[in-house]
Amino acid sequence: MSAWPQLIPSCRSVTNSPLPLAAESNARKKIRMMKNKVAIVTGAGRGIGRAIANRFSAEGASVVVAEIDAARGNEVVEEIRSSKGIAHLFPCDVTQEHQVQALAAFTLGELGRVDILVNNAVSSLEAIHGNSWETLDVVLKGAWNCIQAVLPPMIEQTSGSVVNVSSANALMGLGPEHVYTAAKGAIVSVTRSLAVEYGKYNIRFNVICPGTTRTEIWEPIEQANPTVFEDLSKVCPLGRIANAQEIAAATLFLASDEASFVTGSVLAVDGGLTAGNQAFRKS
Repeated sequence: MSAWPQLIPSCRSVTNSPLPLAAESNARKKIRMMKNKVAIVTGAGRGIGRAIANRFSAEGASVVVAEIDAARGNEVVEEIRSSKGIAHLFPCDVTQEHQVQALAAFTLGELGRVDILVNNAVSSLEAIHGNSWETLDVVLKGAWNCIQAVLPPMIEQTSGSVVNVSSANALMGLGPEHVYTAAKGAIVSVTRSLAVEYGKYNIRFNVICPGTTRTEIWEPIEQANPTVFEDLSKVCPLGRIANAQEIAAATLFLASDEASFVTGSVLAVDGGLTAGNQAFRKS
């Protein structure tokens, strides 16, 4: 007789569960992961930020779209409202501390609390490729400003979740965007440091590191090099690049109560890019 039931009694309990696993999964899908939550998403006017804002809304969150480009931000707000969601636009330059403080005050005034902050704002493509110090200001200083603005209400309510959007660049050398890589690496370090400091208030800090993701920011690059995504896919173990909705799904998990015991974590969502060098893989 097999020893498995004795060695792993949990197998028996799963098999004899009164609710089949498939049925349990379907039941859980009906529960919106962010019901009654209030989320601020920076850089939410396009790309990954836009996908995150829409996904959070679909899961029941009220979303404040913090975006320096008001026209783009308003488009996202209208998308959410057209789907019966609650969304507000707050035009904001995250490098300006007074604007970020106003963002937090606006959110509290309109929605009464701040449960989630996603720091996704990034500098222009020109600044990234030009190794401009502007990138460090937007990515690191901007995230810091936003965190400092939401900490007081999160501490008062003894709960909160902050997800900082970094990059696969933070986990491996990927030149020649050195300042961008430095900024995203710093985000990883400050996330871990803050997780240690504010865990006592039940405030969680996590970081997500996307790999190459098809968004609007890649359009001029693709126009100049139509095979860029095909070329990049070759170095990814999954053989493709991400779409923004996949990054949003991972961010949703980290931001939600489903990750209630997860803090200080670095989640690579990169199709295996940072797991190893494809050049060494046997053909």
